Amino acid sequence: MSYSQKPLIDLIKSGNFHNETTVPKHIETVISNVFVFDKMVYKLYKNNNPFFNEKFRNISKKEDRFTFTKRDFEWNNTLSPSVYLKVIGVIVKNEEIKICAPDNAEEIVIVMNRIDTNEVLYEKLLKGEVSEGVAYLIGKQFGESVRKIQKPIKGNYYDDFLVRITDLREWFKSTSEEISLEESTSYCDFLASFLEKNRSLFENELTAGMTYDGDIHSHNAIFSNEHLYLIDTFPPKEEWMRGHPHISLYRMGSDLYALSGKKEMFDAYMNGYVDSGGSLNRELDNFYIIYASGIMLPYQYMLAKNDPHHKKGADLFHKFIREHFKTHCQ
Repeated sequence: MSYSQKPLIDLIKSGNFHNETTVPKHIETVISNVFVFDKMVYKLYKNNNPFFNEKFRNISKKEDRFTFTKRDFEWNNTLSPSVYLKVIGVIVKNEEIKICAPDNAEEIVIVMNRIDTNEVLYEKLLKGEVSEGVAYLIGKQFGESVRKIQKPIKGNYYDDFLVRITDLREWFKSTSEEISLEESTSYCDFLASFLEKNRSLFENELTAGMTYDGDIHSHNAIFSNEHLYLIDTFPPKEEWMRGHPHISLYRMGSDLYALSGKKEMFDAYMNGYVDSGGSLNRELDNFYIIYASGIMLPYQYMLAKNDPHHKKGADLFHKFIREHFKTHCQ
């Protein structure tokens, strides 16, 4: 019989955990169980999700899950140390949870300070609460933050992006009812054609700038008290850690553009990034905007299937990518 995390999960859900005295809100994601208490949040990665283990990273085994959890923590702690505090080991004994050293643990848990989810950037954009001045601050602080994780790596950016476009074609198929094959193919063919026409640029100048990169977008960004916090951005797939500073930059920027409907918002964000010390080639705008929007659009529709609240965001992205493609890419 395989090992079950259920006894541990049930005890945490009951409030019987660490120094807590209340019952937490339990949030179950595709890959984790998250427990939100009054001041603290605890995250436990699942060992039994076949979809994630087969398609992204296999963390069914304890050693692999611990390694992944520690890497996830170190990454996010580097970006947002005031949010990501530590990793603790836990073990269930006599129907109680005991805290122990990670090396002696049954499971390890990421410990975080609780933050106000009402300040999620995606939600603020939907409500029209982001000004051009705020977009500039986001761009500037984004640039300052991500350089902490963007260490140089070797590779070939052209080859890597060919794989990304292939992955995007498959990603679009997950929402074929909302996005026709003809439509999604037009976006991916544009990306492939642009990549081929600019092969020398991607193989040389852009390859020289390759770095580790994160899964960064408006859903995992908090903007509170004029400060940007990036959370939960460790990539779920090893290949997606290989990138270029442009990728996460445009993913966040395209969210600002699509959800506000204002190019001025996008430009303010980009100006903030440049003022943080970042470099840009604005001739790549349309390439990255279509790519970044192409990632986010199916994701929004997938979220909307379980939460109608996301339908508005999905429709805004769909309208945006169609209009931007028609105006700038044909």
